Amino acid sequence: MTLRLQNVCCRYGGEGPLEVTAVENISLEISRGELVGLVGHTGSGKSTLAQLICGLIAADSGDIWLEDLCLTPLKKRQRPKAIDLAQRVGMVFQYPEHQLFAETVAQELAYGPENLGWTPEEISEATQRLLERLGLPPELLTVSPYQLSGGEKRKVALASVLIMQPPLLVLDEPFVGLDAVARQEFLQLLLGWQKENNSTIICISHDIDLLASFCQRLLVLNRGRLKLDAPIRQAFNEVELLEQCGVRLPTARQATLAFQAAGWQLPTEALTLAEAAEAIKAAQTKAGEQIGG
Repeated sequence: MTLRLQNVCCRYGGEGPLEVTAVENISLEISRGELVGLVGHTGSGKSTLAQLICGLIAADSGDIWLEDLCLTPLKKRQRPKAIDLAQRVGMVFQYPEHQLFAETVAQELAYGPENLGWTPEEISEATQRLLERLGLPPELLTVSPYQLSGGEKRKVALASVLIMQPPLLVLDEPFVGLDAVARQEFLQLLLGWQKENNSTIICISHDIDLLASFCQRLLVLNRGRLKLDAPIRQAFNEVELLEQCGVRLPTARQATLAFQAAGWQLPTEALTLAEAAEAIKAAQTKAGEQIGG
């Protein structure tokens, strides 16, 4: 499913001195199957843009298209129905508590499918598949979501969206509060689902190292404007621009740049620590051969 934004603007506070422009004149297109990172300093407009894409708020001007569904301001035409949105896009919020509401986990997972007219058998089968994929025991189905651990709440919130099999998944800081092992486990779950369904993922995160490890493309916002839209490796070559936007480089890129500044003949394209280690090892081997020769 293609996502297309054309000259999208969104403002808060009404007209006058209290007006704040959260998103200004953004145009972009994202194709199905892409893995996109969305970064920027606090207040840059990331969460607002995510909510616009998911149809949770309306733009003041411009158009947003989810394939053939237009999320146009009310003054132009009727807002799309929630059921139409749910079949195209799903959003997982930074804090699971902000989207969990049902009395039990089973009811939480069944809410969306029931509204789409799924049969009880279809819901049961989909629920069991998701529990297995996410590593959650069936016993949790009768438990209140609010009685779960932080990691379990995050998985249930994710499951309540994935069960709808949205072609586009928007994640707002999905790794916050998870330790390194849990982050990797959560990421592998997402990537496995994405590959299986050829879905698009847009991920907002301050964890630059994690984004660098799996995203193909990077969007950088600053004061509501889209300042950079580039393939991930190319994006992290824009050192000065990223610094101006309050976005740090991946640790691996910082390390290779530091070695290069110290006089090492080292490429600076590394995005992960494994890539950086390989580059340093290769440079050491080459230096040893030159000395030996």
